[in-house]
Amino acid sequence: MPELTDFRVAVLATDGFEEVELTEPVKALKDAGAEVTILSLKPGKIQGVRHDLDKTVKVNVDRVIGDVSAEVFDAVHLPGGTVNADSLRMVPEVQTFLRAIQEAGKPLAAICHAPWELVSAGLVPGRKLTSYYTIQDDIRNAGGSWVDREVVEDGNWVTSRQPSDLPAFIRTMITHFAQSPVAARR
Repeated sequence: MPELTDFRVAVLATDGFEEVELTEPVKALKDAGAEVTILSLKPGKIQGVRHDLDKTVKVNVDRVIGDVSAEVFDAVHLPGGTVNADSLRMVPEVQTFLRAIQEAGKPLAAICHAPWELVSAGLVPGRKLTSYYTIQDDIRNAGGSWVDREVVEDGNWVTSRQPSDLPAFIRTMITHFAQSPVAARR
């Protein structure tokens, strides 16, 4: 697996995140040497879920999104969960953060419902991506090209559909992060 020593990854999440879409990528990123920071809307802990309904683990929040700058991170991972993505997508600080990551050309990984956040940040026009199948119309209506594949790479983005795609998503995300211009400058 590629090395991500000292590579700083922001993970944006709030209550209702799909547990495995946060915990498994975070573990893999840390195992590769990345410094992972969980960003959320409020301090404390956030509640994970399984299939949007069953509460699972609570995860500690490292920083509040309004208190950080995208400049201090090298990449972003956006886990899914319907409630998580729907809650984050309309928050101005989240939109500003994602736009700053995109404007800097930093790598961005999103799975399941998380592309909603990219739609609301106005970043989808002209992009090719995948997501959970129920939001394909939102992506198309926002000017994106939706495809039904386990992983899609488009420029600095890596997107995936659902928890069953996690092995391929994680491999691709870590390789994509390691090969990014940001990683090359480290």
